[in-house]
Amino acid sequence: MLLLFVLVGGYFASNIQLEEDITKLIPSGEKQNVLRKVLDNTEFSDKLIFAISSEEKSPEKLTKYAGKLTDSLNQELPEYITKIQGEIPDEGILEVYNFVYQNLPLFLNSRDYEEINSRLQEDSIQEKLESSYKDLISPTGFITKQFLFKDPLSITNLGLQKLQELQVDDNFKIYNNYLVTKDERHLLLFINPEYPASETKNNEVFIERLDKIISALNNNSEVKAEYFGGVLYAIANAKQIKSDIQLTLSIAFSILLILLVLFYRRFYVPLLLFLPSLLGALAAITLLYFIKGSVSAISLGIGAILLGISLDYALHILTHFRNNADVKVLYREVSKPILMSSFTTAIAFLCLLFLESEALKDLGIFAAVSVISASIFALILIPQFYQPPRNKEKVKTNWIDKLAFQRFYQKKNLVGGVLLIFFAGLFFFTKVEFNEDISQLNFEPENIKQTEEKIKQIAGEAVNTTYLVSYGNDIDEALSRNNELYRDLKSLEETGKIKSFSSIGGVVLSTDKQTERIEAWKEFWSYSKKENLKNNLLNESAELGFKAESFNQFYEQLDKNFNGIFLDDYRDVSTLYLDDFINRNPGFSTVTSTLSFKKTNSALLQELEEKEGIIAIDRKQMSQDFLGDLKSEFNQLILFSLIAVFMVLLLFYRNLLLSLLTLLPIAITWIIALGIMAIFGVEFNILNIIISTFIFGLGLDYSIFITNACLKEYETGKPALKTYQASILLSVLTTLLGIGALVFAKHPALQSVSVVSVIGVLTAVIVAFVIQTKIFDLLFFQRKLAQKAPFSFSAIFNKPGSKEQLYLKNTVLGNYRYKLVYAAAKKEFTQNRERFLKVSGFINPGQKIFMLNSNFGILPVFLSLKNTESKFFVLDTIKENRKISNNTSQSNAENLTFSKAWPQDFKPYFIFIISQKPVEDISLALKENITKYAEKVIILTPEYENRWLIDLNFEIVYRQNNILVFKKLD
Repeated sequence: MLLLFVLVGGYFASNIQLEEDITKLIPSGEKQNVLRKVLDNTEFSDKLIFAISSEEKSPEKLTKYAGKLTDSLNQELPEYITKIQGEIPDEGILEVYNFVYQNLPLFLNSRDYEEINSRLQEDSIQEKLESSYKDLISPTGFITKQFLFKDPLSITNLGLQKLQELQVDDNFKIYNNYLVTKDERHLLLFINPEYPASETKNNEVFIERLDKIISALNNNSEVKAEYFGGVLYAIANAKQIKSDIQLTLSIAFSILLILLVLFYRRFYVPLLLFLPSLLGALAAITLLYFIKGSVSAISLGIGAILLGISLDYALHILTHFRNNADVKVLYREVSKPILMSSFTTAIAFLCLLFLESEALKDLGIFAAVSVISASIFALILIPQFYQPPRNKEKVKTNWIDKLAFQRFYQKKNLVGGVLLIFFAGLFFFTKVEFNEDISQLNFEPENIKQTEEKIKQIAGEAVNTTYLVSYGNDIDEALSRNNELYRDLKSLEETGKIKSFSSIGGVVLSTDKQTERIEAWKEFWSYSKKENLKNNLLNESAELGFKAESFNQFYEQLDKNFNGIFLDDYRDVSTLYLDDFINRNPGFSTVTSTLSFKKTNSALLQELEEKEGIIAIDRKQMSQDFLGDLKSEFNQLILFSLIAVFMVLLLFYRNLLLSLLTLLPIAITWIIALGIMAIFGVEFNILNIIISTFIFGLGLDYSIFITNACLKEYETGKPALKTYQASILLSVLTTLLGIGALVFAKHPALQSVSVVSVIGVLTAVIVAFVIQTKIFDLLFFQRKLAQKAPFSFSAIFNKPGSKEQLYLKNTVLGNYRYKLVYAAAKKEFTQNRERFLKVSGFINPGQKIFMLNSNFGILPVFLSLKNTESKFFVLDTIKENRKISNNTSQSNAENLTFSKAWPQDFKPYFIFIISQKPVEDISLALKENITKYAEKVIILTPEYENRWLIDLNFEIVYRQNNILVFKKLD
């Protein structure tokens, strides 16, 4: 069946689709969904920015180098590059001018018409024509000639000014068709890679070949080129993560394998240890295949880390099996705590379904199914495959055994120290910060960071910008919203609230806005205004020698019937690079603007985002928008988990106190761990806050096993804590060697995950070993030694009344509370308490009583409590009954003794109580001693033949309710 499961499960699991989209980790929500859509439809971080620099002013050398670089990239890397920006062809300037001229009304606003109106004055026309005449007779006249006759008033220049708003600042100029800084020492080029930054495998080859080209050009030139982009960070992160994991985990697992082999003395144990976890993961992936058909690769990656919890189940079984080769005993001891641990942990993971994050929901299902499956596989398979040492004496103790043998709760200094840390944690645990800046989880190599800073200084605001994206169901809606945004940005720039901005809002207009602009043109150029302009132009130009027909093309422009244009008409002007601003997809389109602050103003960004269809893509703002209320959601998650786990614990234990004692260490662990994090400045982030679920699960496992260990010791009176603590120590060891080893990683994300895990795991085990066991010691073991019932809530609220004083029900049953026999003991006492009370009346103070067969010791316990001045010796030859009786708190009383051997001297015992029919050999010895010493015999079972007592001169003094009391006559 196992082989069949592996084959069938492996087939379906191998067909599941892995989704590598990191945004699946982001919580859902109206704003987050829009942000995810925007990022899917735009590219902000994939572009590579090249800075070609010279120590001296040398624009000629800069442009020459840029030409060589561009040619090399086009020839050698065409499959890795979609576009190179930074070179403006000669015809580009004329192309832009003609485009604006042919669609002039679309580029003019109300302020432009005020300017045009001032230029229509006679003296203004005269001044403009005289200036143009001087340009015509200059050496550059052949260039300006065509512009003068088409537009003598330079109205087109007013439209061209809108195109200047497409550049972020004025720190650049055009030299030999390239973008050069004004100090002529730097030249910028922009490259759009074919593959997004997440495609590290292809980009690694691309960057490697690109570096060779750059290196060859730099070696043969005084001019040097440097570049940076999101691609470089993605590759560096991928390499570092791979390197860190390979190094740390290879060392950790090597040490772990050696330790496991030495501890269990079996070479196949490490393989057997991981088998249930692997089968559990296979079961989870197979289930996800049928439920969804696809799964987030990120959730599987995190889930693989969280599967460290499922290793615990195998460790516990192996450790118990090593110390006791009896399979029946093994199942009796570990089945319940393992199933409890797996179900409570699964419930905690399933609470991730309450979060609005697709990847975290996948993680919840994957982890929950994995841990439950792993626990079942561990219970079934390990006893099949593991061969424990049959001879206990051959099991050699090691340092783990010696450490597990310690009873840490008995060390006062240790208990005091942990309590002190806990009280300190109460003051600090609320002060742990949540770092919303996802970028700080990136690994940033110093050389790349230095290059980035250098290019940022060169490019100025061209690199250090904030994006504002206008979006809509279609491009016209997106353009319309962007036009409104443009007016707001213009106003903010004029009032000094922002430094500068770049937007196509003044260039690319929606259909409605185009119609509005064309109507404004027609309304402005009335017939009288056009006639007046013609007359003034003719009069002023004639004096300078211009012909009357010189400006006919301009007159035609004024009379032209303009029409709106389509987006493709804008995009045909290649030098506008509108594709950098516009993205059009079916059902969702975006238009991007950029703005620069003197100092980032989050309040202003939020104000702009309040407008319909506008969203900000600022690094910090985007992180906040992405994560939304993730921190508060995780607080709710912890609350939901605690409630759900508490309900499961109540279901298993069926006792409020035990459930609370199991859950309390989790709360203490949480407070201490958060306090330590706050004191040492360790922050939560999107990754390590997820790992906190892992800590919660591990801590819960430790608590459940310690609770069961303490209950077993309390019930049997035999040491059980050692075995449980040994398996927990192995769990801690595997966790610290596995995920804890990542603390030596260089990648910030891995470090943050590891640090939180180490703090959480160490805190969880210390709290379980010290505080939880100390609480059990105070509430159970110490009270047992003091002949008191264990603590219970019912004892607080049940005040002793006359009925309690008569029957001592709570006092008697307190000896069996929290034990497996409690229900049977309660039933027996409830049915027989009247009989027991009657029996106690036949005992006088100071008498010694011999009892035979106690049945859990309920009757002796009751009688010893009721007759405190009398002494009771109980002979019980049934081992299981004797164990239970000897582990009652009353068994520590001076007037009660349970024994498997007869008393050495029967002379002091005048009363004999027979509660059950004895076996033949005991019956013979009993008759002999009763004949010699008994003064009174009380028989509580009709099965015992008693006529021989009458023959020995005993008379019946009481016969009722299956109670026979015989008294010897004088």
